[in-house]
Amino acid sequence: MLEFIVFVSGGVLLVLEIIASRLLAPFFGNSVYVWGSLIGVFLAGLSAGYFLGGRVADRWPSPALFAVLIFAAGVLTFPIPFVATPVMQAIVLRDYGPRVNPLAAATVLFLLPTIVMGMVSPFAVRLRARTVTTVGNVAGVLYALSTLGSIVGTLLAAFVLINLYGVRAIIHGLGLLMILLAGAGLLFARRRAAAAVTVVLLALAVWAVATASPDVAAAVVFQRDTVYHRISVSDEGRVRYLRLDNYWQSAIDLDEPTRTVFAYSDYLHLPLLFVPQMRRVALIGLGGGTVPRDYIRDYPQVEVHVAELDPAVIEAARLLFSLPDDARLRVSAADGRLFLLRTAERYDAIMLDAYLIDTIPFHLATAEFFRLAAARLAPGGVVASNVIGALEGEDSRLFRAIYKTFRSVFSSVYVFPVGHGSFSSAEMLRNIIIVGSMEPSVPAAEVQARASRLAAGVVRLPGFAEAAATLYGGTIRTEDVPILTDDFAPIDALIPR
Repeated sequence: MLEFIVFVSGGVLLVLEIIASRLLAPFFGNSVYVWGSLIGVFLAGLSAGYFLGGRVADRWPSPALFAVLIFAAGVLTFPIPFVATPVMQAIVLRDYGPRVNPLAAATVLFLLPTIVMGMVSPFAVRLRARTVTTVGNVAGVLYALSTLGSIVGTLLAAFVLINLYGVRAIIHGLGLLMILLAGAGLLFARRRAAAAVTVVLLALAVWAVATASPDVAAAVVFQRDTVYHRISVSDEGRVRYLRLDNYWQSAIDLDEPTRTVFAYSDYLHLPLLFVPQMRRVALIGLGGGTVPRDYIRDYPQVEVHVAELDPAVIEAARLLFSLPDDARLRVSAADGRLFLLRTAERYDAIMLDAYLIDTIPFHLATAEFFRLAAARLAPGGVVASNVIGALEGEDSRLFRAIYKTFRSVFSSVYVFPVGHGSFSSAEMLRNIIIVGSMEPSVPAAEVQARASRLAAGVVRLPGFAEAAATLYGGTIRTEDVPILTDDFAPIDALIPR
């Protein structure tokens, strides 16, 4: 029984660590700071738990106390979903910064249960070891079982649980499992009265979960935790929004589906300025499918291939955002870089809409990736990327690093800041469309002339010429930012704060 408890406790600990990332994601994203905070807090908790567990076990080597520790771990784990939202909201409102925010949340929510779970293995060693001569063997076996449980828990969480259950249900289940183990341990230690109390508390916990109001607003029409995101779709008035973790991704006007809600999506038609006879387009990142839907609707000659990492995003786009079922639209559940690596197609335009404000897939922003994309272009083709940043100032470093990386690969690079004009600040955070081409540079006057001709015939978007007029002619400083490579891409340090 002791060995089984140690094995399961190790599994519960790692399931909790994996699931913790999904709990924090809606407030803090999935950046390296979130994962660093979680790993640091869990390791700190284990260190403290190993130390305290050994001290307590030497002083009170009681099987009943061991069961009480298991019970305490369950009691500390079970209510986490109930307190998580107010805790994280309070931290967000105070805003200690992108590093401290997730670290504070992880500490408040997970440090105590981790400490108690860390006490399990050294306490079990003390209970199982009979003589000094066998303590090494006992410690090795029990810590091996704990580690094996952690491996099973990691794989179970990543490959099974997240795909089947919500975060709240998983964390509640972990707490209930530990309480159940405590009851079994008390029975094994012949503490029947304490075991009966544990069963009663277990029943009360189940009742609390069954009667708790779901933490979902009435306007949410779709919500799912996947291995990549927490996806939620909500209706605010007559506008439907897609949210991935804590990032707004796409929107559609339910009364006027052809109306553009997020202006940047219209700017992703600007590659037509450089390839007016476009035939084949690749898009990395689907969101709600606004861009491919408009390309299929507006350009009868164009075939669109989309690579979207998360199959559930594809499902949401088809069910809730009117993504068309059209022979000219092919959507693949695949990583964008692998998609380009494996394809033999050549594209007139390859567009990236996979960057979020503080979660950048770094492997889609490096010089190696842009060289791969350039190799998949048809003659005269372009690569375009939607970046969130500023042209100048403190929030501009990510944009300027990606721009510098574009310049290291492409002969000509064009920058279109969304909504930029004579009265807007270059330091304002905004969507910026970067377009790279292997062709000679086109003067700004010719770009505007092309936009006027296209707006008079091919392009149906009402603001196309105005979008083209935002072509940025100012100097973009790059001396203080790196060219991003697979070897060195400090994305998280460059992200706007």
